[in-house]
Amino acid sequence: MKKSLRKIPFVGKACESAGHIFVDRSGGPKSMLDTVRQAETSLQNGISMVVFPEGSRSYTGRMGNFKKGAFQLADELGLAIVPVTINGSFDLFSRTAKWVNRHPMIMTIHSPILSKGKGIDNIKATMAEAYVVMESALPEKYKNPARQ
Repeated sequence: MKKSLRKIPFVGKACESAGHIFVDRSGGPKSMLDTVRQAETSLQNGISMVVFPEGSRSYTGRMGNFKKGAFQLADELGLAIVPVTINGSFDLFSRTAKWVNRHPMIMTIHSPILSKGKGIDNIKATMAEAYVVMESALPEKYKNPARQ
């Protein structure tokens, strides 16, 4: 969760209490390392995590490229990835919208992707598989034409 959200009254405290990990993208390598260590500790303690691998919301509603951080963490710790597709969120509240629109959302929880090994080849393969699986649950208008 973006560090700036921690400053919102009630929201920040509620997220802290729920165990959310705040990410400071402006803090450089040290702050990113701190974030990774917090995530490792949570995962090693049996706490599941939700990570949005695109890193930010899309301006078009189409799926963007994935960042590799969560996949590296899963690789290092030997954990499965459970892809989840959220369809309808862009129509509900686009990145540039000022108001929420009435629109249904569908969440598809896919089968886990198990580790096939270790290292960069495993990370790339897992990222590619997760992308294909997640995109398969989206309507054509939200699929990334550059990846097809």
